[in-house]
Amino acid sequence: MTSYLIDVLLVVALVVTALRCGRMHKELRALRQTDLAEALVDAEVSLNRAAEAIVAARHEGVDTVRQLERQLVEARRVTAELSGLVGRGEASPAAEAGVDPYRDFFAAAQDRLHASLAR
Repeated sequence: MTSYLIDVLLVVALVVTALRCGRMHKELRALRQTDLAEALVDAEVSLNRAAEAIVAARHEGVDTVRQLERQLVEARRVTAELSGLVGRGEASPAAEAGVDPYRDFFAAAQDRLHASLAR
């Protein structure tokens, strides 16, 4: 009697398993008809494009940072130089010697003026 009960339970389990397998087979067939493979290929292509764009953006970002660092170093150097000049109140060497830097220019202009009036 116990053996019949176990046999009946095993047959019921086998029938339920067969029904579930048939249903799963139908679902797989429906998935194949919806071009799932094509959708997966399109998704892979899109992901590859996105990855390439990220790599390119990173490369450009690194180049930009390096260029900005170079410009920052140059700006600091110029700032230090200008601070030094302003701090010292440095003027041209001719002004320090007490010589007017425009003296020669005005002398030449005056000579030309006298020459044109002498004619």
